[in-house]
Amino acid sequence: MIVVKGLRRTGKSSLLRVGLSECGFPYLLIDSRALGSFSPDRAYDLMASSLSKLVERHRSLLEFLRKVREVYISGGVAAVSVGFLSRERRALVEVLERLNEWGESRGSFVVLALDEAQEFRFYPRFTSILAYVYDHLRWVKVVMAGSEVGVLDKFLGREEPKAPLYGRPYVEIEMRRLSREKALEFLKLGFEEAGVKPENVEEAVNVFDGVIGWLTSYGYYALRVGHKEALKRVLDEAVSLVKDEVESFLALRKQARDRYLTILQLISTPMRWSDVKRGVTAKLGVKVSDKQLSNYLAELVNYGLAVNQGGKYVIADPIIAEAVSRMR
Repeated sequence: MIVVKGLRRTGKSSLLRVGLSECGFPYLLIDSRALGSFSPDRAYDLMASSLSKLVERHRSLLEFLRKVREVYISGGVAAVSVGFLSRERRALVEVLERLNEWGESRGSFVVLALDEAQEFRFYPRFTSILAYVYDHLRWVKVVMAGSEVGVLDKFLGREEPKAPLYGRPYVEIEMRRLSREKALEFLKLGFEEAGVKPENVEEAVNVFDGVIGWLTSYGYYALRVGHKEALKRVLDEAVSLVKDEVESFLALRKQARDRYLTILQLISTPMRWSDVKRGVTAKLGVKVSDKQLSNYLAELVNYGLAVNQGGKYVIADPIIAEAVSRMR
């Protein structure tokens, strides 16, 4: 397996898609975000959609998929649609087995790519399916990308000996934010390539740090509407998007919402564990046990909202800090 990790907007999905387009192997790309809120049932819809696209590119796959009783195939010469008659786990396994047979007949690997793979933890025993692929389907290769790094590690069973994927080696690619020097270089080279003299790039880097996703959006808009408007537009869009993400995280933790939000606001600047505890007590007027606080911080780190740098906790992204400052 190949696992691409990194905080939000550090280029994981872009790397995944470029890799798939350039590797030369047929692939299924399943993005867990494509249908909104993820559910086990929607996993089949995502797989069916991806299979339909793959069949349109490779019609020879049809004869193999027709062997799967739980799959229906409709359409004609212009377009083909693949769907599942059954939402049983076995149907998905059989499709993967037929993909393996098809790959073997071609002498070519078939890539199963999962973007934001940690969302598949809501599909019961999905990791068991991946373990079966790993162990038995030689011609199917799995590639995953995920931004909730700690959650993805749990999904992979990194420290769980009883987990289905535990002990299976994989190649890990970690995407990091750019250094300030590299971020400036990235913007300057981009503007120069577009035939524009780079200006105000330092202010953009001050706002967006080395997060390549935000820098890319800024560069795109700056070429069209100018520096000031681009800065405002990207910041507003980014903050709105991140606020929704943080609210989704907090919505699943209603009883501890104020505590999580207070912690995030406190660590907008780097802060040690003991200082976070004092700050929560002072702001909320409640005592939080050591175990509770450690769990809260671990959850924020696992979901990519915070990082631990040299013993100090800090918000993972300047946009998250800005979004949190506007929340109540």
